[in-house]
Amino acid sequence: MGIRKGYRICTTPGIVGSVKGGLFYAHLEDFETFGPLPSICLQISILSFVPYLIHMALSRFHQPLIVSQILGGILVSPWVLSAPLIKAPSLRSPVGISYFIFPRDGFRVIDMLAHFSSMFFIFKVGVQMDPKILKRAGRRPYIIGFFCIACSYVFGLQISHRLQNDDIPGLKLLIKSSDRVVDLFGQISFPVIAYVLDDLKILSSDLGNSAIHISMVADFLHMALKFFNFFRQIMRGANHAYALPAVLILLGTVIYIFFIMRPAALWIVKNTPEGRPVDDIYITLIMISVLLCGLASEYCGFNGTIGVFLLGLAIPDGPPLGSALVKKLRIVSVFFMPLHMGIVGYKTDIRKVTFVYVWRVLLIILGCILGKIIGLFIPAVLLGVSPLDSFLLGLIMNIKGIVEVSTLNTWLDSLNNKEIFTASNTIMVLALVVLVAVIIPVVKYLYDPSSKYLTYKGRSILQSNENSSDFRVLVCVHTQDDVPGIMRIIEASNPTKLHPLTIYLLHLVELVGRASPLLISHTLGERASTSNPTKSQRIINVFQQFQNRFQNLVTVHPFTTISPYASMHNDICTMSVDKRAALVIFPFCRQDASLRGDLAGPNISNRAIKTLLQNLLRDTPCSVGILMDGSNLQTKSTCFLPDTPYRVIVLFFGGPDDREALAFAMNMIHHPYIFVTLVRFYGPASLSSDGVIHHINESVSIDIERHMFLDDELVDHFRVNTMHDETLIYQEVGVKDGAETIWAVRSLHQDFDLMIVGRQQMADSKIISGLEANWDECGELGAIGDLVTSPDYGAEGSILIIHRRRKII
Repeated sequence: MGIRKGYRICTTPGIVGSVKGGLFYAHLEDFETFGPLPSICLQISILSFVPYLIHMALSRFHQPLIVSQILGGILVSPWVLSAPLIKAPSLRSPVGISYFIFPRDGFRVIDMLAHFSSMFFIFKVGVQMDPKILKRAGRRPYIIGFFCIACSYVFGLQISHRLQNDDIPGLKLLIKSSDRVVDLFGQISFPVIAYVLDDLKILSSDLGNSAIHISMVADFLHMALKFFNFFRQIMRGANHAYALPAVLILLGTVIYIFFIMRPAALWIVKNTPEGRPVDDIYITLIMISVLLCGLASEYCGFNGTIGVFLLGLAIPDGPPLGSALVKKLRIVSVFFMPLHMGIVGYKTDIRKVTFVYVWRVLLIILGCILGKIIGLFIPAVLLGVSPLDSFLLGLIMNIKGIVEVSTLNTWLDSLNNKEIFTASNTIMVLALVVLVAVIIPVVKYLYDPSSKYLTYKGRSILQSNENSSDFRVLVCVHTQDDVPGIMRIIEASNPTKLHPLTIYLLHLVELVGRASPLLISHTLGERASTSNPTKSQRIINVFQQFQNRFQNLVTVHPFTTISPYASMHNDICTMSVDKRAALVIFPFCRQDASLRGDLAGPNISNRAIKTLLQNLLRDTPCSVGILMDGSNLQTKSTCFLPDTPYRVIVLFFGGPDDREALAFAMNMIHHPYIFVTLVRFYGPASLSSDGVIHHINESVSIDIERHMFLDDELVDHFRVNTMHDETLIYQEVGVKDGAETIWAVRSLHQDFDLMIVGRQQMADSKIISGLEANWDECGELGAIGDLVTSPDYGAEGSILIIHRRRKII
């Protein structure tokens, strides 16, 4: 856009389509008339495809996609592809490949598209942010965030001022550009940090939560500094007549955002029933508001993203409105915004970089990086954060991403094309790539969220029974359909005054429409805020009624976690450690369960739930019970059916998991409505011919005699109770090989309302040989668990598969 004789002129790319029959029919000398439409198709394809080819190689070294995208842009940049290769009749000299792919003026279209999409991306970032979480974060993030960003700017500016004493020609221009270097590498971008933590699957960890809070504080401080600088520039401007209209437009925009759009967004959320999509007319009006706020920001002299970011903050995050907007704008994040990476790489020109510029810019960048690490490390350690976590937080705060790349793209388009500015921008791009390529693998290597759980001794069902303390159970719920089966299980555990039941209810909700995870602690008995209670409130109400039925015997503490499924296991493990739970009950549905007419497929992705379960079994600090809900009347009813016994059967082969399964069943033996049957499987001899005990799915060395003694001791304890209680049955089944084991287990498929099995067994190698080969469709369930939960087994009762966290030496 230019100014000429009082008129505004927008330069246009000319003819949109290709001429003379398109690319393959045009003569070589007519390539200058190749239209922007085919050009942009070709350019986007190259800038999207080349980085993914590079990422296929770099991903093996844990490199993020942003590194491959910028390197892909550099690979197709003019300084690489402009080597003279082709001589056309109409051209004075040979030209390179870049002449045909990225013509001189044909690149403006894709560049404009990238800048335009950045407005909607920043708006989406604002929608996903929830400033209210800072109220719950305490004072520590404010202190750490302030010192982190302050030290970064101080260190960077001090090094920049030290360089002013040098007399090298052109240094004054370098000092002018140093402010940009400090601003870019001194800032901390919350959306970038949140994206990287999610990609590393540590968003819900203790380190992730701290990084989210600190980055949000630092980002708001940086934004306040930018507003201060903008206002100062407006007030110091030569044309004071421009200042008043700019301020009025800015105030009008703020009033429109927070006094019109904010109440309207809250009204939309209130009047959209849960589970129903937001009307498209509301989405359209909000998108128009994004353009208007961007336009107002540009007229005020701000960057267009400032106004749209404030508009995003005014929109409530999460469902229904926030998640709907994020879903609509997904194509911007996935397809258009990565073009920024390639475009920035394309615009870099390493040929103009000289050593005299490199080391000075790198010194300023190094000062900003060290300033963040030191400014965060010292106050964090003083406030109780471990030294390792403090160091890792300092590294994480130095990660750069799409926000910084968008800023660099704007600077590379600057009219000031002096060599020193081009060199400075190029060095910043390369430094950004190196910084991200180093920090992310280091954080991934040094930080393991499960280390906290490994050092925790944990509690098991056996230990809880022996200590005669309260039985603490962490109940995970995906949907309201999981509740009846879970209620039967926990009621069957038979809470008493000597062995009361404490339930920690955790409603698992996928993180959608917001950037930061959230753990909500509910108060039992709280009223719904609307006539339509939420899913969490309906689930909590059922457990409220359960607690009322068992006064002084059952205590329920409800929570809701909102986090990505990839890192949700961290929330479950952390809560089980904090609450000292003995058992985690996790509802699960096999992907092939839809083959059974009596089970409806879940509304949640089976792949996501399966990954969550695998992560939970790997890092669990206590026992885990995987619950497969049944279809008969006993399992579907909200209470035990009168005059109908609740039949529980335990399959016992041997080992820690089977002992935990039997220990859980031992809690049920005095319940008046429950009949418990223990079936112990024996081989042809106590040991196989080679004297080997086989432990399915795990290669460990074990103390055979010790485990056999523990197995016999617990089974004998159950048998003693059978002598005085007719509701208890003990059976022994002798089998010769794996085929007979399968047949014996299959014969029990209709004899129970609840089957309890261990996930992994230690038994005579002959009687379980081949089970893992024949029944390995769901490895996370174990061989026996996979057998009894398969659709071919035809079980109508519920199945509980117990896994005990242990180290066998």
